[in-house]
Amino acid sequence: MKVISLGIPELDRDLGGGLPHPSLISVEGDYGSGKTIFVQQIASAMLNMGLKVCVITSEATVKEYLSMMRSVKLDADDYYLSGQLNIYPLHIEGGRWNDFLSSFFLKVTSNFLELKKRFYDAVIIDSLSVLTVNTPRAEFLTFVTRMKNLVSDERTVVTTFHPEFLSEDTIMKLRASSDVYLVLKNASISGLDVKVLRVVKLWGVSGERKSAITLEINPQIGLRVMPLGGVKI
Repeated sequence: MKVISLGIPELDRDLGGGLPHPSLISVEGDYGSGKTIFVQQIASAMLNMGLKVCVITSEATVKEYLSMMRSVKLDADDYYLSGQLNIYPLHIEGGRWNDFLSSFFLKVTSNFLELKKRFYDAVIIDSLSVLTVNTPRAEFLTFVTRMKNLVSDERTVVTTFHPEFLSEDTIMKLRASSDVYLVLKNASISGLDVKVLRVVKLWGVSGERKSAITLEINPQIGLRVMPLGGVKI
């Protein structure tokens, strides 16, 4: 197992060195809590280490996703052009999702990742929310098991999701199966909007880690760690 440095010394230190690879990493968070930017930081760190990264996104087109990364100083255009980074937007013709399509695309996603696993070292699914709307529990548990099988094949799987789209029972199963489980929340420090990263579970690192880390998204410098004092969630 390797430890992936996220490229922000204070964040790496607070996480006990970084994030383990291979592993199943789950990032829970409400709308606007910074899930996408945080996993983009993970993707950038992996690309910088020479790993091949696959992104499956229901949040943006390829152009929008790369633009989002540039906006926080994580320019990945060259990696995309060279094929080290692949981005697959999840869209349907006509733009009409329903329960059947969500469940169907969850199966398609897991099948696709299994078939293409020799072409990537890590996959980011951002987000699971649209794929899990009213998905039967057994189908979701099958998906989690298949993601754990990818980890056994030395791949890292990173997923993001909004807690309202999963039942408490399903979240508990995902938490138990994950090697890393993080929760992002919106907060404020003296009127400044920040993000609080809560470390619920983190296996595979040996350093001392904090249970909560305060982050700011600054367009000029990207993601940065702030002092924790004075946070109101």
